[in-house]
This record gives sequence, C-alpha cells and structure tokens, in this order.
Amino acid sequence: MNYETLNHGTAVPLLNPSYEPVSERVYEWAKRKGLFIDENEFRCCRSQKLNKFAARLFPKASKVELEQIMRLFLILFCLDDRADQLKGNIRVQFWKELLHQYSAIKKNIAYTGTSAIIEVFQEVHWGWFRQCAADKELGVRLINYVRKFLKAGLWEAKNLATNTSPTVIEYFSHLKHCSGAGIAIELLAYLNIYPFGRLVHHPHLAPLYQTIVNLICLSNDLSSYVKEAAAGDFHNLILLKEQQYRISREQSIERVKQHLAFHQKIFLNQVQLVREIPNVSPSEMELLVKAINELLKGMELWAREDTGRYK
Repeated sequence: MNYETLNHGTAVPLLNPSYEPVSERVYEWAKRKGLFIDENEFRCCRSQKLNKFAARLFPKASKVELEQIMRLFLILFCLDDRADQLKGNIRVQFWKELLHQYSAIKKNIAYTGTSAIIEVFQEVHWGWFRQCAADKELGVRLINYVRKFLKAGLWEAKNLATNTSPTVIEYFSHLKHCSGAGIAIELLAYLNIYPFGRLVHHPHLAPLYQTIVNLICLSNDLSSYVKEAAAGDFHNLILLKEQQYRISREQSIERVKQHLAFHQKIFLNQVQLVREIPNVSPSEMELLVKAINELLKGMELWAREDTGRYK
C-alpha cells in the first residue's frame, strides 16, 4: 500500500537520523543488564535489525525518546522470541512469571539487581514513560497495552500447550494485543515534536486505529505463515482458515490478501473522515495523520527491507 497518499505526496522520512548511535547504546545497555542468554541470541537480534524497528516507526523522535522506545520494543521482541523456543507448560509458566513481575512493579514492589526486562517494566510504570504520560495527560493506556501484550503471549502459550487452535473470531480478538500494534500507535503521543497529545485518544479515532491494527496484523500473517507452519504454531490467520474452513493453503492466502485489500480501502476512507471530526484543530489532526503515515510506512519498510524475522 502506498501510504504517501495520506500526505498528499509529501515525502516520508525513512529512518531516524539517530538510529546507529542510539542502537549501539541500547545494545550496550542490554548486554550490561544481562538481557541476552548467550552470544547467539545477541547476534540473532542484531541480524534481525530489531532496533531498527523503532527508528523506522518514529523517524522524528529525539535521541532520548528513541532510546526509551527502542529499549521497550527490544524487550518485547526478545520475550516473544524466547517464548517461541519453549514448549508446553514451560512456555505457559514463562508468561505467567512475566505477568507476575509486571503486576508486582505496578504495586511498586522493588526488585534488586534489576535486569533489562524489569528495568523497562519499571520505566513503563514509574519512569520515563509514566512521566511523559503524566505531562501529556495520557493516563495509563500504555501500561495496559503492555499488560495485554503479555497476556496475549500467555493465551497463545496455553493454546499451544493443549494443542487447541482458536477459532478465527477468537484469533482476531486477540491479534491486536499479540502484535504490539496498539503500543506503537499509543507511543506517537509521547513524542514532544507532536502537539496533539490527548487527541490520539479521541473516541472518533477508534475505528481508524482498529483498521490500522488489522492492516498490520494481516500483513504480518502473510509474511510469517511459512515460518509459523514449520514451527507448528497455528497462530496465523492463513493457517487457521486453511484448517477450519478446509481449504487449500493457496485459497487461504488469497482470502487473507482479499481481506487485507478490503481493509486498505476502509483505511483510506477513514483517514478522510477523521479530517472532518468537529471541534478538533485541523492542523493537529493533519499532524496526527502524517505521524500515522510515517509509522505505517516505517513498519512496511522494516518488514520488507530490514529484518529477516518472518522468513
């Protein structure tokens, strides 16, 4: 999809100019905090260009903002990858322990010898992210989005442990939390360059956000079904449709592509509609639309050109 159409032809920045030095700092921090199990895991993260994800999605973030966001996404990627290496109840317990830690930090229970994971959880609850949310009156949505990401990981782990495939409807209801797409959209409001603040929470924008999540998740499933099928992971719309509708893989792929094309048309229509929301500053709404454009284009570029994560 050509997201430049949202900006009336305006060029979209391709990469945050602070990417390389900030990425090196984040990797140094992660190694110092013992994030990586071994050198192989570290090399895998680098080869998949995980830190480039944040730099693609938030090309206008300051160095401080980019570093905090990059740390958060690096942790989420690593947790997801680590869970993929676990089986049965061990995988279930992995996510349960993370949720326990996350809830404990919410209650301000201190951890000694803070790991990279715990440090990021603390930043979300009580540190940089919480301060930004307070300054911009954003509430605790980010905290809740991260919790839902962890709970979605637990939901997948339980399904795999019992070999219970979700229905297509159940899968779609959890998909938005598994992908972290909601986290990315929420973080747009945390950047100081944008003045729109709480406008991101305007109720009239909810349908647009849901369509964005659908676009991201459908695109991800089209990119990753081969990898997930090989791993025996049925959490992919193509695999679920093939299994539950008793159709061929090729038919399932085609149906998901049609579903994606349908949501792309809805998306373009919704973008025009949000520009007409009453009692909202047109200039602020236009900035939000452009920020969404950058985020989507960045995600597309990262998945297509940077990472080998889905192959």
